[in-house]
Amino acid sequence: MARFRPKYAKRHLTQGTSRWIRQNEFYLGIAAFLGVILFAGLLNDFINYTIMETPLNTTQSFTYITLVIHVIAFMLSIAGFVYTTMRYQTRMDRISFSLIVFNGTCFLFRVILDLTLINYRMEFYI
Repeated sequence: MARFRPKYAKRHLTQGTSRWIRQNEFYLGIAAFLGVILFAGLLNDFINYTIMETPLNTTQSFTYITLVIHVIAFMLSIAGFVYTTMRYQTRMDRISFSLIVFNGTCFLFRVILDLTLINYRMEFYI
């Protein structure tokens, strides 16, 4: 038996299709954007340190901020994975898990690159 619903009743935002961005899409979108930007910075640093040998054109002046943004991107991808597993979306589960792996490996490679090439850094002390 169909349930009676008056015409003036409002629909809840999670029912049916809505134009609102869900939390998992929001977290995954920001994590993917940050991951691509941080990967480009990592690639730039790797090329400038090893091939071009110009350490002044790297992101060494704001290494701390770069590492913090790496952690934020990793945590956002984990939050997106939690929300996609709660919604039982297998396709988005795979995307969010691959985003966790991507952001985690970018962070690991960033730490390895910074620790390996620490002797080539230009440090200025007052």
